[in-house]
Amino acid sequence: MKKFLRFSLVAILALLSNVTFADEAYKTLSFPDENSENNTVSAYNKTWTATIGSDSWSIENFNNNNWKNWTYIKCGSKNFESVAAISTTFAIDKAISNVVVTIDKVTADYVNSIYLQVATDASFTNITETVNATTIEASDLVLQVTNPTAGCYYKVVFDCAQGSSNGIIQVSKVAYYEGAPEIVDITNTPETAYTIAKAKELIDAGEGLSTAVYVKGYITEISEVSTSYGNASYYINDTAGSTDGQLMVYRGYYLDGAKFTSEDQIEVGDEVIVYGTLTLYGTTYEINSGNYIYSINGTTGINNITTEEETVNSNAPIYNLAGQRVSKDTKGILIQNGKKFINK
Repeated sequence: MKKFLRFSLVAILALLSNVTFADEAYKTLSFPDENSENNTVSAYNKTWTATIGSDSWSIENFNNNNWKNWTYIKCGSKNFESVAAISTTFAIDKAISNVVVTIDKVTADYVNSIYLQVATDASFTNITETVNATTIEASDLVLQVTNPTAGCYYKVVFDCAQGSSNGIIQVSKVAYYEGAPEIVDITNTPETAYTIAKAKELIDAGEGLSTAVYVKGYITEISEVSTSYGNASYYINDTAGSTDGQLMVYRGYYLDGAKFTSEDQIEVGDEVIVYGTLTLYGTTYEINSGNYIYSINGTTGINNITTEEETVNSNAPIYNLAGQRVSKDTKGILIQNGKKFINK
């Protein structure tokens, strides 16, 4: 599906993915808000009011699941096209130069556009500026205002096509900054994968929770491997066999994001590097759903292999990508000595 983004000739977008912000915003909307007892919604076509202190926002076409364990809101329906919005119903008395939207998850193929409108009135009839997103992905999306002016209203708009499932975009926070936020980069690589202890520190600090990172640990418990849905929920820890201080990997996928096809593809004791976003669900430290295994016991996914004609030890057992032992004459992508190779 093609995505058409509206571009403003005078608008400047600063999209800084994989970052979090260390300084305080002037105004922040997070969820559940302080009006959560009165604004429960379980639909994608309702308008409700969120409040923080004396400030309020109009929330259009976002679902909050009646606040049943959600610390975010979602828009976009599998039944219809929709245009969702988060609008200040009050004029912000400071000159806002950056509006930062924390997008936890997004199915970009079903998003037509995301943009910010700045207006001098609450009805947004006198729009002074439109700032368009040029890239749509899970990130801290920074929408930079070119002419910051005190006394303006701000509306973030999410234009969604009809999707394959509900909840096309997940938003957990909108923050309004007077100046340029200080940026803290928490991105890492498989080689510098975070320990479980460090991942929990980041969760406690609230840093980078929209950024996917690599976390390394040993599988200590397996809750479920669903071959129907192709995902698995399990726990990992820094110490093999210890469940004290472990981190849950919630509904994640196998190597390279492939679906699980067998319950024995992971086992307690396996060492894994998992790629995903971090969260605190109630009191449980988690790697969010949609994560995937980057490597297991040193074996990486198909996207990380190199072509080799021979393996180091020709007598070692050979496996296919499903984990089944095969003969040395089997063609295709195989695993031997913990490494992948292509047997032509």
